Amino acid sequence: MGDYSSLALKRPRFSNHINKILISLLFCGAGVAVLSYFTTTFKHSGTVIILNGPSAAGKSSLQKEFQKIMMPHLWIKVGIDNLFDQTMPDDVMQEKNPIRWGKTTKDINNNPLFTLFIGSDGEKVAYGMNSAIAGYAQAGNNVIVDYIAYKKEWIDDLQKKLNNIKSYWVKVNVPLSILEERERARKTSPVGHARSHYDYVHWDIKYNLDLNAHTSDAQNLAQQLKDFYEKAT
Repeated sequence: MGDYSSLALKRPRFSNHINKILISLLFCGAGVAVLSYFTTTFKHSGTVIILNGPSAAGKSSLQKEFQKIMMPHLWIKVGIDNLFDQTMPDDVMQEKNPIRWGKTTKDINNNPLFTLFIGSDGEKVAYGMNSAIAGYAQAGNNVIVDYIAYKKEWIDDLQKKLNNIKSYWVKVNVPLSILEERERARKTSPVGHARSHYDYVHWDIKYNLDLNAHTSDAQNLAQQLKDFYEKAT
């Protein structure tokens, strides 16, 4: 039989060497990535409901009512207002810049248009918004999102980030005439803002649920959404 004594003596050294490597990894980027992977992969993720529709469609009111009706189970409400708009300077500049700017024009029928343009820095905020939505869910939170898909790339990015997270896409429908009435009454966004993205905000999204926000109030819509969610799960 062979002499295994030398091999036995080397095992502790090999083990110590591995321990040193692991300790080193914990204090570098690779270690952080490994730890992050295990803490997010093996933790139960929450569910995300994305309410997508034009400005003034009543998505934030629906969020509040849904959050209320789902108590005591927590659904946090986030989206285009608190993760995008409110993170940037209050004034929307009129000239092209790296953040965002607005342009007031008229369409071929002389209807007012207010078009929002997003610069390179603003795009980073939008993708950060998507990451935050996914991050809340990865931490185990249920999330209901108020979203305006100004760009197709935003949708593609959000869908990719929610790939391993249970998510439902909800189309919020309101006729343009009613949206513009709300814009004039509320004065929270320029008249013509909803019209500027009304025809493309839904892109080619495959929705799980359609809600007609002009025929029901927010409380009734929240009940419809709750009924859908409970059946889906």
